[in-house]
Amino acid sequence: MKWLAAMAVTGVVLVCVVVVVVLFSNRKEEEIPVQHQKPPDAAVTIDGKLRYQTIDNFGASDAWSMDPLGKEWTEENKNKVADLLFSRSRGIGLSAWRFNIGAGSAETDQAIIPDPWRRTEAFKITEEGPYDWSRQAGQQWFLRAARERGVESLIAFVNSPPVWMTRNGHAQPDPEVGSSNLKEGSEAAFASFLIEVLEHFKQEGLAFDYISPVNEPTWDWNHAQQEASRYNNDDLKRVILELHAQLRASGLEAQISAPDGVEITSLLDDEHYREFTGSGVYSSGANSLGLGKYREYIKDLLGDPVLKEAVGNKIASHSYWSDYSHSGDDRLVKLRRLLERNLKQYDPQAKYWVTEYCIMGDYGPGRDLGMEPALQVARTIHFDLTEADAAAWQWWTAVSKVDYKDGLLYTDYTQPGDEQNILTSKILWSLGNYSKFIRPGAVRIALSGLSQEAGSELLGSAYVHEEEQSMTAVLVNDSLEEKQVKLTLSGLGLKASALRSYVTNAQLDLARGEDVAVDVAADGTADGEQVFQALIPGKSVVTLVAGGPELEEEASQPGEVAGTQVTGTQAAQDIPVAVDYAGYLFSYFTGEGTGDGEQVYFALSEGNDPLHWKELNSGKPVLRSSLGNKGVRDPFIIRSPEGGQFYLIATDLKINGNWDWGAAQTQGSRSIIVWESDNLVDWSEPWEAKVSPEEAGNTWAPEVIYDQESGKYIVFWASRMYADSTHTGDAYQTILYSKTRDFRAFTEPQVYMDYGYSIIDTTMAAYNGKIYRFTKDEREQGPESPFGKMVFQESLDSIFAPEVKLLSGSVGGLKGIEGPTLFKSNTEKKWYLFVDEFGGRGYIPLETEDLDSGKWTVSTDYELPASPRHGTVIPVTRREYDALNAKFRQ
Repeated sequence: MKWLAAMAVTGVVLVCVVVVVVLFSNRKEEEIPVQHQKPPDAAVTIDGKLRYQTIDNFGASDAWSMDPLGKEWTEENKNKVADLLFSRSRGIGLSAWRFNIGAGSAETDQAIIPDPWRRTEAFKITEEGPYDWSRQAGQQWFLRAARERGVESLIAFVNSPPVWMTRNGHAQPDPEVGSSNLKEGSEAAFASFLIEVLEHFKQEGLAFDYISPVNEPTWDWNHAQQEASRYNNDDLKRVILELHAQLRASGLEAQISAPDGVEITSLLDDEHYREFTGSGVYSSGANSLGLGKYREYIKDLLGDPVLKEAVGNKIASHSYWSDYSHSGDDRLVKLRRLLERNLKQYDPQAKYWVTEYCIMGDYGPGRDLGMEPALQVARTIHFDLTEADAAAWQWWTAVSKVDYKDGLLYTDYTQPGDEQNILTSKILWSLGNYSKFIRPGAVRIALSGLSQEAGSELLGSAYVHEEEQSMTAVLVNDSLEEKQVKLTLSGLGLKASALRSYVTNAQLDLARGEDVAVDVAADGTADGEQVFQALIPGKSVVTLVAGGPELEEEASQPGEVAGTQVTGTQAAQDIPVAVDYAGYLFSYFTGEGTGDGEQVYFALSEGNDPLHWKELNSGKPVLRSSLGNKGVRDPFIIRSPEGGQFYLIATDLKINGNWDWGAAQTQGSRSIIVWESDNLVDWSEPWEAKVSPEEAGNTWAPEVIYDQESGKYIVFWASRMYADSTHTGDAYQTILYSKTRDFRAFTEPQVYMDYGYSIIDTTMAAYNGKIYRFTKDEREQGPESPFGKMVFQESLDSIFAPEVKLLSGSVGGLKGIEGPTLFKSNTEKKWYLFVDEFGGRGYIPLETEDLDSGKWTVSTDYELPASPRHGTVIPVTRREYDALNAKFRQ
């Protein structure tokens, strides 16, 4: 390992943003630059008079993770997951939830379905046995949670008939069962079973709006290691017609959703399939078995008046392997246009639903929480809505534990006793850019001025909702460059002084952005026209909203509970955008001059005034370490990306009593000290975490930022690096880093910054798609080091970007400073940088309104705590502020 080699990390984190725009009259603080005065890259017109399909819902399914989570997780943690999925104020506000009616493989198929998360219970496990409504209890918990949080559409779906109805007694077929695994002549019994389930849940106040009796009937499913069954078209028709008859007789209002085909090409009439491929007929899946036809679902369901009525003049299907466009195989646009034309051939009012999708094919393997897969999903949603006229769009599995791009949320939990952690993905938030704002009953309207071809880098769609009196536009920018878009709104019957914006990108999770004010100078002359100039960041999706309810903006702050790691993909030090903060918490140490000075102290700001502070705990330490060197310096607090979990890390060092700075850099600790809390008041016992290699002489000033690509925290610190573990010879301080999810297990440390001379005290924050980084030049000042003992400022496009721009070699022109801590004002367009003027005034505040300028001035009229040294300032909510006051001001 060459610790003195130059930094070798060259990965560039690309920023993808999804923007949703809402028009409204009450402006909020500007957080994200969506306005610039420059010639527009695109001129877009949104015309409310041209209308297309009505949107029914956006959703996801509970298969199969929600049952173990619902049974085994704490109430607090289950509520957190439910909030992220279903709440409009604390999550993405799904409006549909798919509940899997199990077949009983949990009892019968343990040998052939080895993963317990892919097996399910059944409400009735034998033909003669009673119904047991306590089964699938975990799934039922989330079903109730969905309804309690306002999810409008509940959808029951079936992968396999109950095992006692199948030909082989299992919940998946084998080559010998024939065209279907449902026993011959059991259609009536199967329908009766489903009616019993629907009636039970209706009595429980959980009436299902839709029932999907078959799932991907196209596939052969032999030895699939999950519940499944194939059905040829004749089998399928019998199941649908029998269920339809029993639904009408029962008086239930649930509608059939079918056929849930595996992919779009399986739906098409043969002539349309040949138009797409050039020859042949669809032959994938069970079509090769010689057991009947497993294709042409549009023709066979909508072309028969009786079946057309039974399925509600709607085709529901999965859209796997449809998210790309290659030469001669344009699935994003051409295939969807053929689908829409094929549907309208049978009825102009025929409806299309996407009922399952996740990323599959070559790109499917490998968990990725970042923006690249999210951008692919956003583009897929766009073309489903604008080319196939989809009225509903539903993701596959809500929570995944596997290494695949199939989840909105991820967990590493597999069995009781494991950590109940949840990782949010950018796919979750990008779906939220649609689902949170385009509500059931919204109508898609015309948006012109952008290319609709598959290769277009800037995509857009727009929607109006009469009941909510709102307009929503979603723009997807797949290019590296920001795009200036001129938006002209007409025919809406709405007037707004500004558009609300919501952003998902590499740093932000469906975060409230800068309001887009109406461009009065460029306003249209036509009656009712309004003009807006919006800046759409590169690699981004943005939602703009006009009118409608102003939601409580809590998506990035859903709270946290002890024992749960809920992390997201927002950069950890990127200040959450839409939170009503009440003040700031300052954690620090006071120096080596006293026996207690090298412990952790807290101070609370006077409300939202970052320049005036009150010491907590009567000016005594709040946290103490008796581990390692029995002292801590440089405390750094990180709020988890989801908002409610906090980690405090600190340097394991005590100078008081030995005063040996030389030994502190040659034989110092290789560990950091860590605490955690879910409320900033009650903290765990500390633990040591060894992060530095054997060649390190010290581990100083550790800090943290979040890596959206890996879903891990990046911990970085200064170490004096020697050639080997003897710690002899020349050496200087470099910045190292390691990754972790829980601050207990860390990746092997790597060099982050090696400038060929000593640098320490690096701090950085993510803002507006950039990283702003501050570091102390530890050299003595001289001709070759004019900025020695000063702090320099840099900017980068991402944490590991190879290109670094120097913004200032001497922040504030101040000499003899160290220990920078950076934070944003809660109330103004201003940033603060606290620095320690050692040997002078101690900690002093600097401020700027432009991070890119590199220009900082010393604040006036400030009163910091007594003797603060290197620490951290973080914003706190009203609840957190009051709790800290109540606990530590007494």
